Amino acid sequence: MRRLLLGLVGLLLLDGCGDGSAGLDRLSAGERGKVVAVRSGDVIALDNGLTVRLAGIETPFPDEAGGQAAQDALTRLVNGKRVELLYGGLRRDAKGQALAQVRLSDGRVWLEGALLRDGFAQARTWPDNRAMAHDMLEDEAQARIARHGLWGQGIFVVHLPQEIGRGGDGFQIVEGRVRGLTPMPRGTYLEFSDDHHGFAALIAPAALPDLADAGKAAPSLVGRLVRVRGAVGWDGVMKVDHPEQIEVLKAK
Repeated sequence: MRRLLLGLVGLLLLDGCGDGSAGLDRLSAGERGKVVAVRSGDVIALDNGLTVRLAGIETPFPDEAGGQAAQDALTRLVNGKRVELLYGGLRRDAKGQALAQVRLSDGRVWLEGALLRDGFAQARTWPDNRAMAHDMLEDEAQARIARHGLWGQGIFVVHLPQEIGRGGDGFQIVEGRVRGLTPMPRGTYLEFSDDHHGFAALIAPAALPDLADAGKAAPSLVGRLVRVRGAVGWDGVMKVDHPEQIEVLKAK
């Protein structure tokens, strides 16, 4: 019940909600092609030989819980159809895959938005690839509250800070109140427990000015209800390196 109430507060009071996929037209137009294979919930192959990773979202691997459902959802949307790529950041990953927002050429359905709204993906941005972040976070929030897709199956979960332990849990979304700050040479810790032994988010030094510019200066977060997202390491700490990883909720 507490998690549900926190989620409702987040949906109603989230700073800066998005407005759909209108921002796609401001991105740089890229390649076009026909989808010949869907390799996972967020990777497709085109007839021009290009492999495309859908930017800004995270889906389970095919062999993980929910992975096949996410892949099936993307297949229903796109297999055999023509798409256009739109770039708003880094264009290729280390594997040579295109990193793009993807839209159907016929009907202009935005794939990332559709997967998020249907509950088969979570929003995950990177410091060099943040385009459409507001829209993706809003679409994810709507699916989360409505318990669509993998949210309704308990595969996607927003954790409370005390539910995060040590050992490396991978990508997680955590919602709670910031209890304090601990500046250290390696960065500034957002503490979610009073004893400094529980879950914390570590803000990289280089990210502090960007957070301030985004209205999320680290000192202003103390006492605020926030939602953070990213990979949790073996030490139970989540690294934060860009502002979109932190959603500030207005409730005090």
